[in-house]
Amino acid sequence: MADEFMKGFAISMVGALGWFFFAGWYRTPSFEQIQQLTVEPPEPNGIYDAVAIFASDLFFWLMVLGPLTFWVIIPALRELRRSRADASN
Repeated sequence: MADEFMKGFAISMVGALGWFFFAGWYRTPSFEQIQQLTVEPPEPNGIYDAVAIFASDLFFWLMVLGPLTFWVIIPALRELRRSRADASN
């Protein structure tokens, strides 16, 4: 169980670092505003901007779904498989 926790935690940290990195560039229009990191990104001016905005969204969902997978879904599937194996015996 500790192995799954550390995998989920590492994926969460990598996703958060990537999201903070790209959101700091593209979702922070000025440091005087109250709303930062959650503002809609601007329209991309080129291919690099489009890729960075897509990577920001990808890292955000990695940060959310990575730990959910290792902390909830995989242990639930193992328990389901174990309960089915016990019920068939």
